[in-house]
Amino acid sequence: MKKIAFLSLFSLLAIGACKKDSIGTKPVISFKSYSSSPVSADAGMDITFNVTDGDGDIENTFNFAAIYDVKPLDTPFTSRPMPKLDAHKGTKLTAEVVLHLINTDFPQIADNPIKKDSVHYLVFIQDDAGNYSDTIVTPKLQVVYPQN
Repeated sequence: MKKIAFLSLFSLLAIGACKKDSIGTKPVISFKSYSSSPVSADAGMDITFNVTDGDGDIENTFNFAAIYDVKPLDTPFTSRPMPKLDAHKGTKLTAEVVLHLINTDFPQIADNPIKKDSVHYLVFIQDDAGNYSDTIVTPKLQVVYPQN
């Protein structure tokens, strides 16, 4: 009986070890870091993400929405092009991608007299085949505005 249990356990481990590491065609994105904390609204910042895609065709769009202190009535996403990674098309891809935000990506005091003192982002990517990643949420970050 012990031999059968041992052989069964060994068989399960062997099958698990031979299983191919497959990500699939749906891209996966995760937050890595902010370039600064807090962020200065007049300077901008970079947000670094880890991306993985089973077929390496993540060169379509990078979509993000800034969520400030108040709950928005609507969540308008902004799209930016993904960096070109032609060398990886057709192969599994794992990379770091940087979203560069400039001062105009933050609400300006002239447009909105109420300072929004913290922000987090909703982010998803789309690959060339039209597959979307899940939408992720970045950690909350303090926003500092210049003194007038």
